[in-house]
Formats: sequence, C-alpha cells, structure tokens
Amino acid sequence: MEIQVNTREAATALGVSVRTVQRRAQRGQLDAAKVSGRWIITLAAPSLGDFKPAAIDKARALIEDGGILRTSRPGLFTAVSSDGSTTYLVHASSCTCPAGQRGQYACYHRAAVAILTATASAQAA
Repeated sequence: MEIQVNTREAATALGVSVRTVQRRAQRGQLDAAKVSGRWIITLAAPSLGDFKPAAIDKARALIEDGGILRTSRPGLFTAVSSDGSTTYLVHASSCTCPAGQRGQYACYHRAAVAILTATASAQAA
C-alpha cells in the first residue's frame, strides 16, 4: 500500500522545512510528482493496513496540525489530545491514550507514527 502526503506532512515527518522537501522533490531525492502546482510525495506504507481509513485521515490531520512530536528516544513520539489538554506517549506498537490502552483497535496516534516512520525511512533510502 502506498500513501500520498503533501510537502507540509513530509517536512514534519523529516524534521526539515517545507522548502527543503520541495528541493528534494525537484532533485528526485523523493518519490514525488507535481499535481496542480503542488508536490505530492508517495510513500510505501505497508503497516497502514492495520488502521481504519478514518484513523489514517485523523492521523494526517494530527501531523499537519503539528500535534505529534519526536522525542529524544528513537521511535517514541508525543501526541497531543484532540482538546489539547493531555499528551500521550506513542510508539509504533503502543499508545498511552485511552483507545490505545483498550487495544481493541489501533488508535490514530499509532497511524501517525507509522506515517512519520514511513516518511523517514523513505528519506533514508
């Protein structure tokens, strides 16, 4: 499965500016295409099959709003709750949010981490 992200989402995931992502897309360093004057970056994301489409949409919104941040520990992120009053620790395999603790479905925080991790690994390749 592949996902498509815009330059802002890719910049957030890579920890660089939007302009840096645009330059990398122009140079061919990212799998990207220009659609209607905007860069669309395509990422391989096989791990997103575990998530519902609504969770993926919420994850993309979370990334775009800057609601998920890298921590000093590799693979560990901090996510801000919907109302902005609480933060959660998130890893690709677990989350401290209520939905993540119940474990019935994978929460959208984990989907956001999967997207960010896929973006970072695509950049490293």
